[in-house]
Formats: sequence, C-alpha cells, structure tokens
Amino acid sequence: MDEMMRGQRGWRELAILGDKIDKFTGMIEGLIWSPKGGEGIDQDDDWAIEEGPHSDFSGPTSGSTACVAILRNNQLVVANAGDSRCVISRKGQAYNLSRDHKPDLEAEKERILKAGGFIHAGRVNGSLNLSRAIGDMEFKQNKLLPAEKQTVSANPDIN
Repeated sequence: MDEMMRGQRGWRELAILGDKIDKFTGMIEGLIWSPKGGEGIDQDDDWAIEEGPHSDFSGPTSGSTACVAILRNNQLVVANAGDSRCVISRKGQAYNLSRDHKPDLEAEKERILKAGGFIHAGRVNGSLNLSRAIGDMEFKQNKLLPAEKQTVSANPDIN
C-alpha cells in the first residue's frame, strides 16, 4: 500500500475507489488527489509521466493503522499494523488478538534506532506515537532500507 501511494497510478486507483463510495467521496477527495473534482468534472492530469514502480512523489504525510481478521473454517487469522486493536469476547471476557505497535516495544525500538530514527517522550522522532502505519511517508525516506526496516513500517504482525 505504501508503494502504491507513492505513485500517480496508485493515487488514481485510490481516488476511483473513493469515488465509488458515495458517502465517503467528499472525505476521500479532500485527503487524496482525484482525477475528478468534487462536481465530477474531469480535470487535466498535469503530473509528469510516471516511470518505474513509483514517481518522485514521496507520498502522504499522514497515515493510518489497520487491523484485519479473517475467519475461515475453524481458523481465525488476524493482521495488524499500528495501534488498531483486535479483541474477541468469550463469555463476556475480552481477549486481545493483536498487540499495539508502540515505539517503546523492544523490537520496534531496535528497528527505529537502526533506521536512524529516535524515540522521545514515547514518540517516533518525537512525533508519531506508534511505530507501524500505512502512509506517514516522512518516516520511510531511507532508500537504502527495505520497507520492513524503515523507521516506521507498514508490515503487519500476523497471528
């Protein structure tokens, strides 16, 4: 998703998906570039032709967390990135199925520091209070590191 959001084609795809969801269209178009304006009038695409997997656009400066649960037969699979939480209730008792990705967790802290980031007041680079997210591209600028080793990663934990 991060790689997709760095490129013009990805932004178009996200905008088109947003346009299909009427009640969210205004919100999505306000957050991302869309090939259509608010009134549905086509706008000229004045962006340079995109080459390769992504353009020079660094991507969105805001981000989101994600949590997905899939139940198939008798198996429950949960994936999360960030501090979205999955919880199941059994006989009125809540059980965590995911763990929040916070900068002070040892594995998260190690990745952040190795990527050249720092933790101040429980926040990545003194700003973000979670250590994994989709988007938040300002924390993913090291071109020498793969996505999973950036200061902030979108890679989910899967249980």
